[in-house]
Amino acid sequence: MGWGEIASALDTIVAIASPPGNSARGLIRVSGGDAISIVSARMAGEPLECRRQIARIRLRLVLAGSEVECPALALVMPGAATFTGEETVELLLVGSTVLLSGVVDALCDARRGAVAARRANPGEFSARAYLNGRLPLDEAEGIAASIAAESDAQLEAAKRLRTGSVATIAHRASAEVLRMLALVEAGIDFTDQEGVVAISARDLREALDAVDRTLAEVEGRSLGAESLRSLPTIALRGAPNAGKSSLFNALLGRERVIESHIPGSTRDAIIEPVVLGDGVEGLLVDLPGIEDPQGALAAQMQDLAHASLRDAAVQLLCVPAGEAAPPCADIRTLVVRTKGDLVTSDEHPLTTSARTGAGLKELRAAILQVLRSRESPHAHAYAGVLAERHREALAAARTALADARAIADGCVERGAVAPEPVELVAVSLRRALDSLGIVAGERTPDDILAEVFARFCIGK
Repeated sequence: MGWGEIASALDTIVAIASPPGNSARGLIRVSGGDAISIVSARMAGEPLECRRQIARIRLRLVLAGSEVECPALALVMPGAATFTGEETVELLLVGSTVLLSGVVDALCDARRGAVAARRANPGEFSARAYLNGRLPLDEAEGIAASIAAESDAQLEAAKRLRTGSVATIAHRASAEVLRMLALVEAGIDFTDQEGVVAISARDLREALDAVDRTLAEVEGRSLGAESLRSLPTIALRGAPNAGKSSLFNALLGRERVIESHIPGSTRDAIIEPVVLGDGVEGLLVDLPGIEDPQGALAAQMQDLAHASLRDAAVQLLCVPAGEAAPPCADIRTLVVRTKGDLVTSDEHPLTTSARTGAGLKELRAAILQVLRSRESPHAHAYAGVLAERHREALAAARTALADARAIADGCVERGAVAPEPVELVAVSLRRALDSLGIVAGERTPDDILAEVFARFCIGK
C-alpha cells in the first residue's frame, strides 16, 4: 500500500499488537472512528459506552465452525488523546494464536455488524499517529529501528533516533536561518531607501559560518544508522590445542564450546555476541586451529578460518604461555598468552588464564583500543545517529548555506554593505530552511514517509 493510500485512509484498522506465538495474554488494537461501534457489534450484552474505561466483555466469534463467546478486557479510549490520535479500543485476551486470529476475522467480517474494520498495513498505526500530530517522524523512525534491532548497539541507535538529538540541533539551526531570512527579506522591502540595511553582508557571513560549523559538527560526531547494523568481529586464531576454546568461553562468561586437549575438537566457526566493556559489543569467533589440512574436510575448515580472519576487526593470536610467539606486524592482531596459570611467571602484558580469569580485563581493554585505533563506530560514544534522509538533507542544507555565503563573500570583497543580489540570498536561505525541516521531521516528502513507515510490523 502506497503512502498516499495510507494518508487518505479513513476506515478503522485492526491488528494483533502482541508478539507472534502463543502466550498467556495477547493484545489486539483497533483504531479509527468506528472502533467502539465495531467492537460493540460483535459483543454479547450491552454495547460499550463512549468514554475512557476498562470493561469486561464477551466477544462473539466463530472458531472451528462453531460460534463461541470469548471473554476479554476492553480498554476503551475515545477522542484524540490516544497514540494514533483516533478512537481506539485495545482488547486483552488469552494469547492463543488461533483465538487472536479469530477475533481479528470477526472484527473484519462485514456480515457480523453494520460496520467492519480492515487489517492494518505495516506501520499504519504509527503513520496515523504522525499524521494526527501525535508522533514526530524521528520518533517513528526510532520505533521502527527498535523493532528491527538485533544488538545493544542497534538499540542505542534507535534510542538516539527516538530522542531526536539530531532533530533538536536542526530545530535550533532552522531558527537561526529563519532569523537571517527574515532580515534578508526585510532588506528587500527597504531597497528603495538609501542607507537602510537590515543585515550587513559581513554579519550575514558570520551567522552563516556559525550555522555551518554546527551542522558540520553534527555530521562529524554522528553515525549513520546502517553503520551499527553489523558488529565488529573478534576472531581467535592459533595452532590446535592453543587454548582458543577455553579463552572463548572465558570471554563469554559461560561454557559455549567444548574444551578438549585433543587437537581438532573445534571443527567449525562458532560465533557469539560478547560485551567488551563501556557498552561496546562485538562478535566473538572461535575458529578451527590453523594447520596443514589433511583431506577435503580439513581443507574446507581451513578455508573458512582464513576467510573469517580476513574479515575480522581484531585477531587474537593465542599462544600458550612459555611458548615462542610467531612474529606479527598486523595492527589488528593481539598476541594473547593462554594457560597462564600453568607457568610460574610470564612477562607478556596479555597473559591470561581461562581457569582463574586472570588477564581477561586487560585483554578486553586491549581489544577496545584496537577498535578505537581503527575508528570503529562501535568503540566510542557519539552525539547522534543519522538516518539516510538526515545525511542527504544536511548535505543539501550546507550546500544552500554555502551558496548564500559565496554571495556574502563577494559583497565583502567589493566593499558593499548589504548582501546583493538579496533575492538570491533569500532563495538559498529558503532552500537551507526546507532541508533542515526534513532533518527536524517538519517538511518531509511523501516518498520518504512511505519508506519510513513501511519498515514497521503490522501492529505498530
